[in-house]
Amino acid sequence: MARKALAATKKARLARDEKNQLMVRAVLRYQGEQAKLGPVRKRGLRMICKDIEKEFFKEKGRAISLNHNTLRTLANGERRMRVECNAEKGWLLKEEAEEVIRYTIEITEWVHGFSHRRLKEHVDEILHARLGHKFPETGVGIQWTQCFVEKHSDQLHVYASRALDTKQGQAVNEHANKLYFDLVEDVQLQGDDGQPIAVECTWAMDESGFQANGDEGYECVIGPKGKKVQYQQQDGTRENITVLVTIGANGTALPPAVIYRSQGYLVKWLQNNPAKAS
Repeated sequence: MARKALAATKKARLARDEKNQLMVRAVLRYQGEQAKLGPVRKRGLRMICKDIEKEFFKEKGRAISLNHNTLRTLANGERRMRVECNAEKGWLLKEEAEEVIRYTIEITEWVHGFSHRRLKEHVDEILHARLGHKFPETGVGIQWTQCFVEKHSDQLHVYASRALDTKQGQAVNEHANKLYFDLVEDVQLQGDDGQPIAVECTWAMDESGFQANGDEGYECVIGPKGKKVQYQQQDGTRENITVLVTIGANGTALPPAVIYRSQGYLVKWLQNNPAKAS
């Protein structure tokens, strides 16, 4: 239900923004008509609204209705666009909102979860620093962060996080990556005797572990309607099989090596072995 409500809210906001843009176009066109000099026939409010509606239908294939009375009040300055009023009532300034978005994206790129709670804490700190006692002690409202993400859905989105080992996450950083590639470049260019190492002599190896029961992660299965979880019986062993892959800088690869626990080795195990693994 929450997803449907959120989708409906987003569609309503997009439709409202679309209509506001058309009203801005209509205001500019009406002001242009009023600025005409000489004995020329000027198009009125109703005709301009009809023209914009026809142009929109031709561009998008959808019908939209513009009110000529709304156009009159906007053109005469008696009323402002709702988007302008909402921008003035918003807590964050435009520059602050852009900084919050940039900071959010930067944190997530470093594989650190940035929840609604952390977003609220970050925004509260910014507003407390700028507004002081004028800003409520409780901070922004409960639904503020959801509305913020929805408003900037072209840059932000909500995802279900997945676990990542801390050591793996800490290893992925700008300085570690630069140091690693600098070392590889130095070794590649200098070698042991000062001579560059040929690409056919440069190899990279990695390993990957698999459980003996063949089950890794989730599997899509079919079950009766209405269940949240469909269990699948499997072997409870946690024994792993390690596969080593080696790839050369020239694009070639060695046959993979498979390491598993065993008391002996049979020649027939090499049968039906398209990868020629050892």
